[in-house]
Amino acid sequence: MSRPDHHVHRARLYKLASMAFDRPTDDLREAIRSAEFDDQLVESAAALGDEDLRERAETVADLSPDGADEIEDCYSTYAALFGFEQGGEIQQYEVEYGSGSLVTNTDTLADIAGFYGAFDLDLEDGNRERVDHLCIELEFVSHLALQTAYLEQTGDEKGVEIVSNAQADFLEDHLGRWVPRFRETVRDDADDPFYRALADLVVALVEADADRFGIEPDVFPEVPPSPTEGLTGGGDGDFRCGTCGSNGSQTSTPSPGSAEMPMGDRDGPY
Repeated sequence: MSRPDHHVHRARLYKLASMAFDRPTDDLREAIRSAEFDDQLVESAAALGDEDLRERAETVADLSPDGADEIEDCYSTYAALFGFEQGGEIQQYEVEYGSGSLVTNTDTLADIAGFYGAFDLDLEDGNRERVDHLCIELEFVSHLALQTAYLEQTGDEKGVEIVSNAQADFLEDHLGRWVPRFRETVRDDADDPFYRALADLVVALVEADADRFGIEPDVFPEVPPSPTEGLTGGGDGDFRCGTCGSNGSQTSTPSPGSAEMPMGDRDGPY
């Protein structure tokens, strides 16, 4: 078995990436202002012993908003790129990067929801993101990584196998298939070095885990939208839900080791 704190650091990186690609909160802005965000990101990347991942994290930290004006402008920058309220055109939904019919996209959403349900996770009431939103998928892998750490600490080898297989399957079937396409879109359309570096970090993190689990996600090809894409509800209307919450006991598992892990809300590192 690997050391439990290894998975705690994996969990923290996925969580921080999820928070950074979400609408900036006051707590996240404070974490950036105090350098907590940068410090935790670099610490966890370095702890994993992956040189490329560490360099990507350092780049994100170097490019994170610096100074009162930049930090206060976080929300407007995000909204201009990703937010529907300011016409942001960069999609953060998995099904927007694949092709197919209404039926296949519905199947994809059902499969993602099935992963969450298998671990007694649900979408928080009152939030409006869809199950295939980038932040939710990142947060789900963060949750599973933290579960792995707990199960390793308690010596539950069967549990570790189950949760590890779930991570491998989710990365291979979902997150690993579309984040490279998402990164290309960010590179092409986001005139903001922080978000471009953050997208590079997410891809590096997913690729490192793909190597760790011995999987090869079949990355979505670059194809034009299908003729029925406008019928799939790709991000419009009321089919946008919220972040993963839990109706069970799994989100309350303690994080082993000394690394602090911001889990269970979207309030930012602490």
